[in-house]
Amino acid sequence: MESDASGVSNGMPAPYGRACTNCARAKCRCIYRPNGSGCERCHRLRKECVPSVTVRKRNGKRAHMSRTAQLEAKLEDLVTLLRHQTVPADKASSLSDAGPNVATSTPALSTHSTNSHSEHDSPRSVTAPVLPPQQPDCGSAKAGVGLPCRNSLPGAVLGPPVSTSLAAPIEPPSIPSCTYQPSPAEADEALMIFRKYMLIFLPFVHLPATVTSGQLRVSHPFLWFSIMTVTCKNADRRLVMSEATKRFVAQKVVVDNEKSIDLLLGLLTLLGWAHYHFKKDKPILCVFASLAKSLVFDMGLNKTPGEPHISACVKNYSANPPPKTLEERRAVLACFHLTSQIAYELKRLDPLNWTSHMEECLEELSQQREWEGDDLLVAQVKVQLIVDHLTRAASQSPDGIPPGYVLFSLRSQLQAIKAQLPAHLQHNDTILSHIFCADLAIHEVAMNKPKAAPGGIVSEMQRFEAMEACMSATQGWFDRHFSIPSYVYIGMTFQYWCNMAHCALWLAKLSILDEPGWDRRAVRSRIDVVAVLDRLAAGFDEVAAQRRLDSGPTLEEEPFTKFARLVRTMKTNWASDLAAAEGNSGPSATTIAEPFLDNNAEGMTMPFFPPDESETWIAGLFDINWDL
Repeated sequence: MESDASGVSNGMPAPYGRACTNCARAKCRCIYRPNGSGCERCHRLRKECVPSVTVRKRNGKRAHMSRTAQLEAKLEDLVTLLRHQTVPADKASSLSDAGPNVATSTPALSTHSTNSHSEHDSPRSVTAPVLPPQQPDCGSAKAGVGLPCRNSLPGAVLGPPVSTSLAAPIEPPSIPSCTYQPSPAEADEALMIFRKYMLIFLPFVHLPATVTSGQLRVSHPFLWFSIMTVTCKNADRRLVMSEATKRFVAQKVVVDNEKSIDLLLGLLTLLGWAHYHFKKDKPILCVFASLAKSLVFDMGLNKTPGEPHISACVKNYSANPPPKTLEERRAVLACFHLTSQIAYELKRLDPLNWTSHMEECLEELSQQREWEGDDLLVAQVKVQLIVDHLTRAASQSPDGIPPGYVLFSLRSQLQAIKAQLPAHLQHNDTILSHIFCADLAIHEVAMNKPKAAPGGIVSEMQRFEAMEACMSATQGWFDRHFSIPSYVYIGMTFQYWCNMAHCALWLAKLSILDEPGWDRRAVRSRIDVVAVLDRLAAGFDEVAAQRRLDSGPTLEEEPFTKFARLVRTMKTNWASDLAAAEGNSGPSATTIAEPFLDNNAEGMTMPFFPPDESETWIAGLFDINWDL
């Protein structure tokens, strides 16, 4: 063939590295036109044919590029190819004369598909790829069971996916990756339930009514997802979301070493309502509590802002750091409250240590309250401080029993807290129940004191007073509980149910206790433990039935169904022994009551279980393995 003035051969393929920009990006062969006005492909596609600026070398630096650089170069080529293959729908008709078969979007790319262009592209009509109907995997809790997904409809045929850039994430990285995401309507309802029923038992965060679910997802994404998890009505979906939160927390806190108030608030949500999503074969309660404490330490929420420490030697130290916000003060106080309660019930964890700065946070929150929940949180923390002091005093005593003057001081402080409650909390079931449990904790220690020697009238009198105080505290707790409608049970915290178990066990103990001057029949006439168990089971049945109506059939059992079953089992196990104790029929009452008087530092043993299974009842009630 002849050559034109430019020296380019007419009708010949472009030499290596001299293909035009469009053909090089599409990885198509570039054929120059006979008249020298560009290439055949650009002419056919009505594109401007721009020659390559540089000549690519076969054995240049590419041979010495690192593996990472090569992968980045390939990814850039794929992104460029996708952009050129993505065509708006309104231009689809104009492409019918364009030439190559261009797909509107491609779920997956292969090397074969990118190099399959023929040397002479022939005109073809553009047709979207037909995708077979698929059932989205919503991560069912059991194998072989598919859960309904928000983005799928029964019998719907899925069209081609919307083309997106590979560089754009599917969802914000601050939200756990989960196959189930609540719809906007579901999220709004969940946030309403959280405000109305859950924050009245643990007001650790202020969520004004003006804050929508969408706004909360933007400002506090992990808190939002944690709220969606604990309020999810479907037990199977809730389990899927719970597993997603565990993986997310492990990645963010442990692997990425991130710290934020959003992560801390989300963890406090999961700890507060742990009975909704923790499984017995995967104990994680103490792990989450420890992670929450570590976030408090890392963010310095438990110490005065700007307090000098060794990190000031390697970081920019600010002499005037910003003061702590009320949100941060609530978070650190709630972390102490939850970890202290867990430590008291489980005896497997040390609570967050109380500091002078946390005392300052307590005072600031009581003075700068933003809503009524701040008053409740302040009162809850003050009561829990008494229980924390009691636990520490017992651990420092040789026999595990604090001195009498310590118990007297703690009783006086508890009475002062109750007398100083704000007017709107004088009849609040949440704080009054907490006060009754603290009162029980103080007096049950006196019950564990050894019996006095003959002639020890004062000690015997103190012991009898302690038994009467335990009886009054237990009766007061159940009176408050049964005044709460059953539909409110969905908002009660895990710690509340632990308190219920504690009171039920002590009520059973007082009903069979064989002590001089102690009338067990009078106890049964004041508050019958069997009748209490029946009422508890009936309330759990009501909640469980409503949950089944709201969520439909599920593979995972609802916690309230478990509660009802365990309460009835306990009643069956206790009925004959209670009857024997009431009839004073010989050794039965004495042998049953003996385990109650165990002065073990781990706490009293449970009734009607062998000593080595002392925590069986609570473990079964909450379906949680205490051996953490």
